[in-house]
Amino acid sequence: MEKPLKVLINFNEEITRKQLKKHFYYSWKKKLPSILKNFLFLSILFFIIDNIFDGYRNRLDFLKFVGFFLILYSILYGITFYFNKVNYISKINEHINELKKFDTTIELLLDKQSLHIKCEQYDLRSVWGKVTYNIYKETLLIFVNLGAEFTFLLNKEETEQYSDVLDIIKQKSKLKR
Repeated sequence: MEKPLKVLINFNEEITRKQLKKHFYYSWKKKLPSILKNFLFLSILFFIIDNIFDGYRNRLDFLKFVGFFLILYSILYGITFYFNKVNYISKINEHINELKKFDTTIELLLDKQSLHIKCEQYDLRSVWGKVTYNIYKETLLIFVNLGAEFTFLLNKEETEQYSDVLDIIKQKSKLKR
């Protein structure tokens, strides 16, 4: 890559809203294995406690208890998910209203040494060693680690240079697992 690639991205409310919703589902999908692992550890803990205090119960009572616990755990998880979803959607609306107050053109510059994201709200430059990416459906998630992680979302519909950006990102950065 001899010449830096410069991509101008214009704000589109519908695409931004869709991207942020996808990011919400992506985040919850990443949390699901740890939630299932927690359930498994709690079930093992209950099994150990049940064996220590073995009164007049049998295995069927224990399985009923674990089934009840699974149902309760799933209900609490569902309530938490929908509460966070409603809260996140209200924050999306606030964020979009805030974005409308600024010049919403984003400039993405990809060169040999760094990634540069520039707009009126922020100006971010990072070396490629601190940049990772992931692809979720048709959205490219670019993660920049600056102590705290910054996530930039780029949708295929946003720019005609999406494939060029994707090729450069794949060459210069690592896939996030």
